[in-house]
Amino acid sequence: MTERRKKAGRPVTARAAKAARRTVARPATAKKKAATKVKAKAKVTARKAAPKLSKEQAKVKKVLEKQVKGVSREIDKAEREAKKALRSAEKRYRGVLGQLKADRSKLQKRLKTLASQGESAFDEIKIGVEGAYKELSEAVVKAYGHFK
Repeated sequence: MTERRKKAGRPVTARAAKAARRTVARPATAKKKAATKVKAKAKVTARKAAPKLSKEQAKVKKVLEKQVKGVSREIDKAEREAKKALRSAEKRYRGVLGQLKADRSKLQKRLKTLASQGESAFDEIKIGVEGAYKELSEAVVKAYGHFK
C-alpha cells in the first residue's frame, strides 16, 4: 500500500494487493539453482567440445546428416508397413480361429447326440462325427502351418 493511501485511510483494493504480492521477490529453490548451473555448464562444455569445422567438413557433415534423416524416414516407413501387415494378419487369424471354434462346437454337439442315440443310428452318426473331426483337424493343421 502506498503512503498516500495509508494517510488517506483508503482501503486496499484486491487489485493493488495482488500487484503487491507479485512484486515480492521469491527465493529460487535449490533444485532450480542446481538445474540452472547444470544447463550453463552443459552449454559451456558443448561450446568447448565442438571445434569449428572447415567448409569441406561442414559440407560432409551436412550430407551425412541428410543421409541419416533419409534412413530414419525409411525405418519409420518400414515400421508403419510392419504394423499394417501385423494388423492384417491378426484380423485373418481371428477370422480363422473364430471359424475353427465354431466348427469345434458343432462337433461337440454332434458327439453329444451320438451318445444319446440308440444303437441303430449310432453307426450313421458316428460316420458323420468322424468326417467332421477329420475336416476340423485338417483345418487346424493348415491354420497352424499358415500362421507359424
